[in-house]
Amino acid sequence: MFQSSAKSSETKAGTSFARRKMRPLSRIAKRILQSATAKIYGGRPLSTWPSILGRLHELRIPRSVVPHLSCSPTGSANINILLALLDETEGVPGDVAECGVYRGNSLIPMAIHLRQKGHSRSILGFDSFEGFDESIMIDLELGGAGLDDKKVGGLSDTSVELVESKLARFNLNNTVLVKGYFKESLPRYQNRRFSFVHLDCDTYTAYKECLEFFYPRLNQNGVLLFDEYNDPAWPGCNLAVDEFLLDKPEKVHPIVRDNFQKFFLVKEFEAKKTFTKSAGR
Repeated sequence: MFQSSAKSSETKAGTSFARRKMRPLSRIAKRILQSATAKIYGGRPLSTWPSILGRLHELRIPRSVVPHLSCSPTGSANINILLALLDETEGVPGDVAECGVYRGNSLIPMAIHLRQKGHSRSILGFDSFEGFDESIMIDLELGGAGLDDKKVGGLSDTSVELVESKLARFNLNNTVLVKGYFKESLPRYQNRRFSFVHLDCDTYTAYKECLEFFYPRLNQNGVLLFDEYNDPAWPGCNLAVDEFLLDKPEKVHPIVRDNFQKFFLVKEFEAKKTFTKSAGR
């Protein structure tokens, strides 16, 4: 028994040691594979990328989308919706922005798509890269479905350096990362105009600050997309959007892809009929 136990311990120790030795090799192999596939697929339409590349590069790509069983506003950003609205706003002057970059999962594919389409629009990616601040206490008081990351410091497992490494991997020079909480970072770009803004910022305060900043800087026929609108986990989004639009002519419209339902507005109400015919189907 003693010898058997000792051999078992030695085997486990050896296996553990081997795994530790293999980890650096696995990381090196992954980086080599990431670099190679970025060069091979970087110029190809995102719709043709195999789903495994979404996992390898930690990106949202069309073939990696798993449709909801029924139409629902829950879940993360849907890349097919983002690409559709980017294309719809192609003729609108102004830059693109995303608030709530996190790990660049949707920012990078949008930047790749714009480059492939030959667009001159720049993308500004706003994020604290430090997770939620104390303002999330408002959202905890508002209730809603519970999430593990719904807390001070939630979604902090990211960094500017991480997203910059992805930008460099795909040789993207059309994207600027802006670190800081919105009340500090947004005013640095007060002279910019925008054509498409993806708000994926979760909290009541973040939505309120972003709406106050981007709405007056959104060009006619430009789009504001609200990722958490009607999502049971984030009632603060609805509260902020509905409060803001009380004295505005724009209305919120649904767009559905893969049974993911998201909501957006088009700047100036008269643009609704020409826009939603194709985008909102």
